[in-house]
Amino acid sequence: MAEVETIAQQASGEPLPDAVPQGPRIAVTLWEAGQARAIEAHEGESLMVALNRAGLRLLAVCGGKGACGTCRVAFAPEWSGHLAEPDKRELRLLTHLKARPDERLSCRILLSAALSGLEVDACE
Repeated sequence: MAEVETIAQQASGEPLPDAVPQGPRIAVTLWEAGQARAIEAHEGESLMVALNRAGLRLLAVCGGKGACGTCRVAFAPEWSGHLAEPDKRELRLLTHLKARPDERLSCRILLSAALSGLEVDACE
């Protein structure tokens, strides 16, 4: 039974309880309902994993494969130039969901030193 739970956690993008984040820390601020809080994030992991570890439970129905749109978050306009451009699949999905220009899929954002200081809003 524990093996099934582990597979489900891996598929959902949720970090495993004993998973130790790797890579240097990246400063990320999460805004929820007008309140800011720093979250633990590390270079090389997806933003979705860092947000889940911080307690923001994103549905991530597709398991972080960029196919469902349930891990959508928003960024301040000044961050748009720092984020990698969305690939065709993400762009198609965001268009289908009628996402705002400042919204992206957190599973598709790979954290790097260039994103240190990133501020992200939880989409409601």
